[in-house]
Amino acid sequence: MKKPQDNIVLWQLLLLLPFSLEAFTLGSSAPAVSRPSTPLFRQSDSKWDHLDDEDGENDLRARPDMKYVPRNVQRQHQNFVAIRDAGGKEMTHDVYVPEPDSDTFWFVGKVARISDVTVEQAVARQWPLIVQHAANLRPIELYPSRARLELWVAPGDSELDVAYNRPDIVFTKMEREGVEGAQALKSSMIGFQGEVYTEGQGMGFRTMRTREGLPVNPEIQSPEAPGVNSELTEELYSDPKFRAPSAEELELLQNQLKDKNMDISDLYEEQQRREAE
Repeated sequence: MKKPQDNIVLWQLLLLLPFSLEAFTLGSSAPAVSRPSTPLFRQSDSKWDHLDDEDGENDLRARPDMKYVPRNVQRQHQNFVAIRDAGGKEMTHDVYVPEPDSDTFWFVGKVARISDVTVEQAVARQWPLIVQHAANLRPIELYPSRARLELWVAPGDSELDVAYNRPDIVFTKMEREGVEGAQALKSSMIGFQGEVYTEGQGMGFRTMRTREGLPVNPEIQSPEAPGVNSELTEELYSDPKFRAPSAEELELLQNQLKDKNMDISDLYEEQQRREAE
């Protein structure tokens, strides 16, 4: 027959058991766990995990190969590089995400596709991966609204033209649903290279656009801009749609392009090189 004090001892042991297990699990004797990581994978900072979400996670459902996990991010990055190397910048598009209820568009990366695939298909197929990368990249501006973010594209490698508000660079809005053939694509036929910020440098590349994808502000020009000769300078600058950049605009452009290792003094030479391609 068990004595009453035996039952008391048993209950004391049961009450202490959870604390013993927790101490064992979190103690210094527990083996370290190695987690795969890649600099291409933009993980949400823990301090942003407690932001009030305007949208839930359900609208970001993704097929396994497009979930925002390191192996998928790395694979799509490698696909992007391979496709670009084979087909050139014509097979790529720059991707921008507008802040909800704002005319500010953030550059978040680039997509690539083989020649048999449209840019609409490439974006729709990779939508969850691109959106989550954008949300993590801009945790204040984009993360709370990540389930209803829009994706817009511009021609590949057009950042310089976008920075100078070239009117011929028009953004195009993409759709997630209803893009025929998108979900049948193999992941190897498309790629995504997410934007990565260099810590302590720049503040992210952004531009202001209308709902038609056009620049909000007038085009920035200068007498040294490509295609402008001295005979046309006076006539050109009499047109209000052209203007020279102010000192503040030059500084802003320089800061925005820091992460791309571009310098304002080299912009025109770079533009001429690209136009000669």
